[in-house]
Amino acid sequence: MKKYFAEFAGTFLLVFLGVWSIEYSNQNLADNFQASLCLITIIFGIAVTSAIILFGEISGAHINPAVSIAFFLNKSLNGVELLFYIIFQCLGAILGAYFFNLIYPSEYVGTTLPNVNTTFAFSFEMVLSFILMMVIFWIANPNNKHTKLAPYVIGLQVAIHTYIVGLATSVSMNPARSIGPAMVSGHWEHYWIYLIAPIVGMVLSFFVWKNFKKI
Repeated sequence: MKKYFAEFAGTFLLVFLGVWSIEYSNQNLADNFQASLCLITIIFGIAVTSAIILFGEISGAHINPAVSIAFFLNKSLNGVELLFYIIFQCLGAILGAYFFNLIYPSEYVGTTLPNVNTTFAFSFEMVLSFILMMVIFWIANPNNKHTKLAPYVIGLQVAIHTYIVGLATSVSMNPARSIGPAMVSGHWEHYWIYLIAPIVGMVLSFFVWKNFKKI
């Protein structure tokens, strides 16, 4: 059970800090575009890095159902582990958003919403998820001599994606990160994008990585 609670805690941390950065920026930095974007970028990067540092050795710190599905395909998880990883990730995300909303009530609670049409939003989320999972496969490879840098490499990748495309799609790449705020706020309008696109992108990355290793 320890690894499942690690997934719960890591996803809780990600959502609580991430939602805080979004809501703080909306309330205090609305007139300063660069400061707002930089804060959100930095906090999400730090949240991911911190979760991996704290819980990586316990559970791998997937903190993302799409990542867990990709690792399941890679035979790093069995079916039961995958199910419980996803359940605990989603519970962590929901409670992270819920407790944030208790402290700082808001209408959207950091809900992921696109500022572009659904086709572009889906495409961005899928491609960014694909790239992120490729980076994860690369840095988590036991044969990679830079594996110890995984928390920083993955956190940096999340930060880069957030900075580049954050204003277009809210950059989720994570069905759990999106389900927490959606559940608490009641805004489910575009959740399907943030559920399906990351899974499609990361599953595709598995097949590409699998064939890449054969070269």
